[in-house]
Amino acid sequence: MMNVFEMTAYYLLDLPGYGYARASHAERHAFTRLVTGALERPRLAGVVWLLDSRREPSAEDRAIQELFAARETPVLAALTKSDKLSHGERRTRERELPKTLELPPDQVIVTSARAGEGIADLRDSIRRLVARAA
Repeated sequence: MMNVFEMTAYYLLDLPGYGYARASHAERHAFTRLVTGALERPRLAGVVWLLDSRREPSAEDRAIQELFAARETPVLAALTKSDKLSHGERRTRERELPKTLELPPDQVIVTSARAGEGIADLRDSIRRLVARAA
């Protein structure tokens, strides 16, 4: 028996990073237009937002967060590089970041590609997001 995720065609759009880019004002404006255009797609199921778990959200992160909220875009925040944190730091970030990002805890997934941590949870969350939109 096939599930909705297997039967539904979907596309992933990988937008350029913005956190460490040294971009001019014009380049930042163009990036904002690109993101806004992507968020206005009528069939957009949601966004998987990759954030480094070791860092506090930047001004750019806050701006994109406001854009998501204004458009009521479903968001899954994948906190990356959790393997680079101690166990205690990881638990603290896991508790603090959902509040900081103003997202429910079930929309924030701690991941580590290197250790394989959280990848199955992220995959399942993406499946549910796509299924809700189908």
